[in-house]
Amino acid sequence: MTSIFSLTAMLLYAGAWIALLRTLSSDEPRHRVGTFDGLLGYLAVMAHGLVLVPEFFLDGHPNLALGSTFSLIALIIAALFLAARLFQPVQGLGVLIFPSAFAGVGFGWLLPGPAYAAKLHGVTSLFHLLGAGLAYALLSLSLAQALLLHLHDRDLKRKRAGGFFKSFPPIQTMENVLFQMVYLGFALLTLTLLSGALSSGKMFGQALLFNHHTILALLAWISLAVLVLGRLLLGWRGRAAVLWTGLGFFLLATGYFGTRFVLEILLAP
Repeated sequence: MTSIFSLTAMLLYAGAWIALLRTLSSDEPRHRVGTFDGLLGYLAVMAHGLVLVPEFFLDGHPNLALGSTFSLIALIIAALFLAARLFQPVQGLGVLIFPSAFAGVGFGWLLPGPAYAAKLHGVTSLFHLLGAGLAYALLSLSLAQALLLHLHDRDLKRKRAGGFFKSFPPIQTMENVLFQMVYLGFALLTLTLLSGALSSGKMFGQALLFNHHTILALLAWISLAVLVLGRLLLGWRGRAAVLWTGLGFFLLATGYFGTRFVLEILLAP
């Protein structure tokens, strides 16, 4: 049954991506909220969620192996994107989000990895894991927005304002949305680190455990703090936003996914 839902979700994400590309390339772009690609996206998220129910809710403990966690983060990113497009002009993000969600489902289906249950004890630990997932998802959306903003700005400077980006919102609007995501992601990451410090004693038997996860998460927090301060004090934008958001994304990804990849795939017996 899981394979059926996985295949369905992948087909729906692919269909949503194709429909979005056709909409963005249209000579008469329509209002994107509620269009066909959005409908396919909602259906894909529902199918994707059904894929993960057995992994996270039916066995008593969530399975945080590489494949299932990667798929879960992809689901959170897709769901946040679909929610955000109801309130903000971020429809173009689907060009990157839908393929990423497609890959997340496929990766979780083909390489689920061994069961790896987290040591969850209490509300603080649950909040820590949920906050970490949301922070990473928001940082992913921020990086996608920063990349599209950079490419759009480059096309404008080269006087190639038409084509793919002709239906995108103005640069200033895209930039404002980007930093709204960055600020919210930074706040969530801050709360996640604080909750992790409070819950690490129950989860690992040692308060303030400084392992590679913690160190990389702290470095990611520092990179986002630099970006936030650079924006507020120096007016950073464009390439600086791409570089610092990308650095934070890379550090967070390496902290968990890199480690699980080495343990489950490269060093697997």
